[in-house]
Amino acid sequence: MADEIREFKDIRVGLTRETLPVDEFMAELNGIQSSVCVTRNQLWSHVADGTLSEECLRRFCKEYYFLGVTYTGEFASLVANAPDPDALTLEQSEHFAHWIQNLADETGYAGDANHVTMKVEWARMLGISDEDLLSYVPEPATLGAVLGTMYYMRRSYEEGLAAFGWAGERFAASTGYAQLMYEGLRDHYGIEVPNFAVHAYAEADHGDAADYLLRQVVTTAAVQHRVRKAVRHVFTLRNARAQALNLWLEEPGALRSAQR
Repeated sequence: MADEIREFKDIRVGLTRETLPVDEFMAELNGIQSSVCVTRNQLWSHVADGTLSEECLRRFCKEYYFLGVTYTGEFASLVANAPDPDALTLEQSEHFAHWIQNLADETGYAGDANHVTMKVEWARMLGISDEDLLSYVPEPATLGAVLGTMYYMRRSYEEGLAAFGWAGERFAASTGYAQLMYEGLRDHYGIEVPNFAVHAYAEADHGDAADYLLRQVVTTAAVQHRVRKAVRHVFTLRNARAQALNLWLEEPGALRSAQR
């Protein structure tokens, strides 16, 4: 045993990847979005015209609650991993400043109500008990989309920014869902839900910031490789979720006549 010589394999294999110019890389990400995220969530349109049944609407509300309560605490990982908290003053940071403001906004310290609380209040407007809300098991595709995004939020700052900020908030804002939901719930179900009024403007601001910030960090081949994969995976999961939710519309009683 004493005569054995331990040798370690040389890990320097010289693997290199091409670093794309940032504008070219961002165009590639937009192409991934266009080719992968092809299914639109039809529930939004049926809320907008008042034809989604109240039972489906209650189920949809529980889905939104799960998204909110699960994602909100995860914002802290993006705050902690931000690359610039050592600025002379924190006001001079960009990444840290964005995510600490986003976290404060979501948790009710920036003027709007706590976003999770707003979803609970919406549920109560629909007659959903707190116990029912807490015990709800989301669609498998919803679980996949949320847990997949959270995986990247914890894996690295760049991947978290891409998965949650760029492929999440930015993409959500581009669908216009919040205005559809707010106006549909007001006009056809007789309730005004602050959650969607807030998200109609907040997500657009957050999405624009995410695009700006992502451009600051996708400057090496290794980061571009990881971000590309994260974006493709998250959009694949989001598309699967939209497909799963659309299947609700095929269930008996899913739709009703428009109400006013």
